[in-house]
Amino acid sequence: MKTFFSCIGALATFLLVISPLPASADEPTVLITGSNRGIGLEIARVYADRGWNVIATCRTPSKADELNEIAAANSNLVVEELDVTDEAEIASLAEKYKDQPIDILINNAAIPGAREEQTFGNFDWDTYDLVMDVNVQGPLRTSVAFSENVKASEQKKIINISSTQGSIAETRPGRGNSYFYKSSKSALNMVTHIMAYEMKADDVIVGLVSPGFVDTNFGGLPTLPGMITPRESGEAVVAVIDDFTMEQSGLMITHKGKVAPW
Repeated sequence: MKTFFSCIGALATFLLVISPLPASADEPTVLITGSNRGIGLEIARVYADRGWNVIATCRTPSKADELNEIAAANSNLVVEELDVTDEAEIASLAEKYKDQPIDILINNAAIPGAREEQTFGNFDWDTYDLVMDVNVQGPLRTSVAFSENVKASEQKKIINISSTQGSIAETRPGRGNSYFYKSSKSALNMVTHIMAYEMKADDVIVGLVSPGFVDTNFGGLPTLPGMITPRESGEAVVAVIDDFTMEQSGLMITHKGKVAPW
């Protein structure tokens, strides 16, 4: 009997993860990558609270406890499995939602890479490949796969979460030696800028948002003075996305709504 109820519980969790979004035609739809923790989780929470249709993706939904709690409390949010380095998985999810307009695609999934593997004279090239795969190729793959969904929507926005760490104009001595992470964000900025030019003809806004100095333990970074909470960042990022205009397409906007040099 205990085994029976264990199986029922597992099935319920499985259905929670794979159930298609009960989309409301009266509400916009947002798809977010890397929604299981930190900034992505809080962005998903903000849109769910608004009543939007939320497709919240992550690599391992079965371990995304807090995200699944949000989904259990909000029928308008569905959790989907997505590894942004897996083309087959991206194609499968795109096929599943091929008839669903997506007003905003938010490419948030990213990894920092171990700090000790990206200092001058101590480079781990496999780590560099993985960081670039997730942080640059990942958003590009996902944008290509869901571009038609975005074009079919009302708001037509693709937003890539970047960082002023990738700003060439803001690079200064003493800001750390994270070659891999910083250069991946610089590359993401260029990819986004090119996409913005190409997708303007389809009235699609393509932009970058820097989420601020956020206390997420990203890359093992401890809590430091000046950090903001993931909730504060998530709310600020959504507010910036709300106000993102075609005139700003291709630019990076900080969580405070200012244009960031890059």
